[in-house]
Amino acid sequence: MNIMYIVVFILIFFLVSKTFGANPFNLITNILLRVLSGIIFINICNYLILIPGKNFHVNINEISLVVSAILGISGICFLYLFQWVLTIM
Repeated sequence: MNIMYIVVFILIFFLVSKTFGANPFNLITNILLRVLSGIIFINICNYLILIPGKNFHVNINEISLVVSAILGISGICFLYLFQWVLTIM
């Protein structure tokens, strides 16, 4: 049943992207590059940012990957800002 939803989503994605005149393979490539660069940037920042006694790491999960895919580096900066606000409270 889950595979059917995935196939339907992919078909709708290709139809909508073709309707608006975009190349779906370029869109997928762009999204994958943003996600991979987001993973690398989060790992580097987690390694470089060390605050004694505070947990300031941003976890790599579905939410952080979606934010990095949609917003890019500015979205990752937002994740760190949000983690900082939560650490202060």
